[in-house]
Amino acid sequence: MLPLPIGIHGEVTNELTARLERPLMRLPIQADLYNSTGREAHAQVQDQEWLDAGKPPFSTWVGRTIFLHSLTQGVTSGIRRAELNLSLLTPGLEIGFADRALERLSAVAWYLDNDPITSIARFKEEPSINKIIAEEKEQVGRSEAKDDLRSRRDTIFADKFFKLVSAPESPGDVDDLSEPIALCLIDFDEDTVKTSTDDPPGVVERICSNTGESGKFRTFRNRLLFLVANRQELERAINNAREFRAIQNILKSPNRLDDLSEAQQKQLKKKEGEMDLGVRVSLTNAYRHLFYPSNDPVKAAKGLMHYPLPAQDSSDVKGKNNQQDVILKALKDCQKIRAEDAPPFAPAYVLQKVWPAGLDHWTTKALREAFAKDLGLNLLLDAELSKLRDTIRQGLQSGQWDLKVGERVFIKTDQGLPALPETIEFSDRMALYRRGILEPPKPREVELSAHVNSSSEPTKPVRVRWRAQGALAVSLYQDGNPVRQDFRPSDEYESEITETTVFRVVADYGNGETVQGETTAKVLVYNPGGTSGNHPTVGEVSTIFDAKPGQFDLEGTPNSVFSGLSDRIHDHRVKGIVSLELSVGQVMDYRKLTTALPLLVKFPIQIDQTVTIQTGDQFVRLVYQGPSRGFQSFLTPTNALLGSPDVRADVMLKLVVEFPSSVEPQGQEIAAIAQALSRNPVDRVNLTARVAYS
Repeated sequence: MLPLPIGIHGEVTNELTARLERPLMRLPIQADLYNSTGREAHAQVQDQEWLDAGKPPFSTWVGRTIFLHSLTQGVTSGIRRAELNLSLLTPGLEIGFADRALERLSAVAWYLDNDPITSIARFKEEPSINKIIAEEKEQVGRSEAKDDLRSRRDTIFADKFFKLVSAPESPGDVDDLSEPIALCLIDFDEDTVKTSTDDPPGVVERICSNTGESGKFRTFRNRLLFLVANRQELERAINNAREFRAIQNILKSPNRLDDLSEAQQKQLKKKEGEMDLGVRVSLTNAYRHLFYPSNDPVKAAKGLMHYPLPAQDSSDVKGKNNQQDVILKALKDCQKIRAEDAPPFAPAYVLQKVWPAGLDHWTTKALREAFAKDLGLNLLLDAELSKLRDTIRQGLQSGQWDLKVGERVFIKTDQGLPALPETIEFSDRMALYRRGILEPPKPREVELSAHVNSSSEPTKPVRVRWRAQGALAVSLYQDGNPVRQDFRPSDEYESEITETTVFRVVADYGNGETVQGETTAKVLVYNPGGTSGNHPTVGEVSTIFDAKPGQFDLEGTPNSVFSGLSDRIHDHRVKGIVSLELSVGQVMDYRKLTTALPLLVKFPIQIDQTVTIQTGDQFVRLVYQGPSRGFQSFLTPTNALLGSPDVRADVMLKLVVEFPSSVEPQGQEIAAIAQALSRNPVDRVNLTARVAYS
């Protein structure tokens, strides 16, 4: 095919335009076919791409042929698609090359009209819609286009699997937290990369290493992803964004639309949709450089692996609102994120790869955070947390580790694992222990006693006392009949009996776990002769010398009750004191007794408190049973409420001192307690002393 030098040779060009009285046809030549001065024509630009691909200059062939058939006027102007193919096909060329070249040239040419209905292509003297768009495009600045790209970027990479951090400029812009996984989109004005082998930009390295606080290194590095734009692809995205904005500006101007034909308006609206997709495609192709945490000393010497995402086209992008799916797939391909159908982590893997050596125990929260610290571990999505919970359960069931939740422990023994916790939470409350450190829990037990006081009446007063540490509810039964089911873990019950009676306490610890204790309250009938004779008896018969009280109950001022206790100890020849209980029931006495607590810290004190307060429209009831240390947090607000004006209160405060072993009745322990109470003595106190006779 001999080329006709249209636009190249001035005389030939003049013959085909001015001599044919078509001088305006020079405009299509200079804009779309060949231009020797200034900007290259569209066919020239596309020819270079064809030549780089090892093809002939298809765009010039197609454009020149259409131009020659456009010189006639009227209905004969132009050339049909079939005739164009026949004009250009030569041996060795693919069928359809002319169609592809025509479509590419039609997309940018300023004077080429390619009618899709009649399939006639021709050059016109008046500019096409492409020319109108190009002129408007010159009015759209780069900064305006970049702002549009930023808005689109933050939309197509919005939160889905990862938390979007848009355009961080310094380490302080990215929180140092263990979750969620953060996707940091580096702004294209901040930094870009050129090739797929480039090292992480400086801003990426700074964010990954530091927190922004002076001298503080980042702890949770294995949760940061960085996406950086390619410099060359960015220019294409900016160019497309300018063209798209130009189309929108024309469509928004009624005056401009009035100057366009109906066909041109349809072309403009169609082009708007095409360019909208084109901007998205070019933007996603610009942001293809992913940096993710890795401990590969060769490929990721700075702790960040450079992974170029696959290039996207319109079929990949169309219909997808969020490009985080592409990042997720890439990380799965790199095995940085596990597949959805992956099984839970093996307990042995956690012990070898995750659990720090030399650490005997750590919390489940620390286990979760380890994945956000160690660059060699997988990134944990929210869906993976349920599998990590399954791993913890498997480790308990297989005896790989033990678990402690508050005061409750879960240990697999030769008899198996008694139970699993209802839920596994990642918190400081749950702690995992290596095997052999925790001890199996001691069996729960209920301490129960019944004391029958002496009386000349047929009915004898009885006091039943118990302690079921850790119980949620306590029920009391008398000879198999329920008394009440709402007792406290440490409580007492007073009643009267006429015969030997069996009391049973059932303590409920939740989760179906119950423990019970049983004691017998014996009614003694005294016989001066030591035998029952023919007299009727109730319960067991005993002499008066066999009845020794196990406890003493006194009431009065502190001085009087301790003096009375000393007398009873002497009279009954008591050898030791097992425990003391001190209780008050008045507001002023409550306040005074609490002031003695700091003086009694060396003793193992348990506190039993019930306070009911009514002031104005407020009603408060505070119940506490436990050690004195935990009681301090309740004391301040309770005293504040008791100090309110017009307050009405019902209080009961009991201090229980249980000695590890019985103490001397006249020893320093009892003296120290009496002295502490005398510092700020209460008006009235109830004292109960449990004693021993050997």
